Amino acid sequence: EACAVGLYAAKDPDDSIITSYRCHGFTYLVRNSVKEILSELLGRSHGNVNGKGGSMHMYGKNYYGGNGIVGAQQPLGAGIAFAMKYNRKRNVSFTLYGDGAANQGQLFEAANICALWHLPCVFICENNGYGMGTPTSRSSASTNYYTRGDYVPGIWVDAMDVLAVRESIKFARKYCTAGDNCPLFIEFATYRFYGHSVSDPGTR
Repeated sequence: EACAVGLYAAKDPDDSIITSYRCHGFTYLVRNSVKEILSELLGRSHGNVNGKGGSMHMYGKNYYGGNGIVGAQQPLGAGIAFAMKYNRKRNVSFTLYGDGAANQGQLFEAANICALWHLPCVFICENNGYGMGTPTSRSSASTNYYTRGDYVPGIWVDAMDVLAVRESIKFARKYCTAGDNCPLFIEFATYRFYGHSVSDPGTR
């Protein structure tokens, strides 16, 4: 996917990524083999996390994985950013979530503490238009997710364009490592070509 490839192409090796259960592409990009990933999906002992994580919980170096609880990674990403600042590292915590998690209170709580303490966190909403089977127009009063930050600036990115994604991440890194500018919101506008699961033929 352009979201994962563009982000990974622009981030520093010591930057961190934490995401939702949309984690398979990232797991491959952080140098896990196809065999490790497929073995994890099948619960095999030679999987990415010895078959214990399954589809939603895969990890790698500076990759804090997928999280099975919708939105749970948002405050964790803020915590990673806090650790970076505490340890005086000039790195960024890229914290991804879907449009289905964009209305959760913990996102705004995490953004508030990041703004208050100037933590280097980039909150990225992967907006593919649907939360499971519900279109964003039926779940959000405002679907301009990049404007949700109020006191936190945001940018909109055509995430069907891998080069646009890459350039947005370059900008975000530069922005968040220059003084006390952070945090930042990014909306990756993308699309889901298939349903949420095999039981949901969805949007083909």
